[in-house]
Amino acid sequence: MIICHTARSRGTQYTKRLLPPFVIPYCVICREAVMAYLRLCPGGTMHPAIASLMMGTVDIRTMRRHLRWTMQLIEDVALTLWDFLDEVPVGTSFPDRRGSLPLEFLDAAAQEIDREAQRVRGTIAPVIPAIVYVHALDVYARACQPFVPVSTLVLRAVFFHDTS
Repeated sequence: MIICHTARSRGTQYTKRLLPPFVIPYCVICREAVMAYLRLCPGGTMHPAIASLMMGTVDIRTMRRHLRWTMQLIEDVALTLWDFLDEVPVGTSFPDRRGSLPLEFLDAAAQEIDREAQRVRGTIAPVIPAIVYVHALDVYARACQPFVPVSTLVLRAVFFHDTS
């Protein structure tokens, strides 16, 4: 948990909880388990016995809900990452998406972010796993109140590391 004393003195939100990327907010099902299931069954095809073992639930509706939500997040995250790469002057082109599964499209976007970050920085850049991008979008989508933007955004920090 992060506490901002300045925000507290102003009477605004002064605490932030940082969840690890494998946690789905307000849920006991692990995001890693849902994404592992989607890697095993890429189209989101429902195999209740396998899904139940991997996700730790017996309710088929819960499994379907998590699969649908995660697949939508994966689509949105992949498009957001490619949009970001389109804005950064590094010469990355949007790939042909025909025939690729959403998780493959996300993995390609995450790898391209890592590759371009290393090229722009001229050195080894920290690798951000695809699950972190999915987690960030999920937390943002579930937020009750809009986030207060911070001066160092994660994606921009990867590309333009300020050492001053």
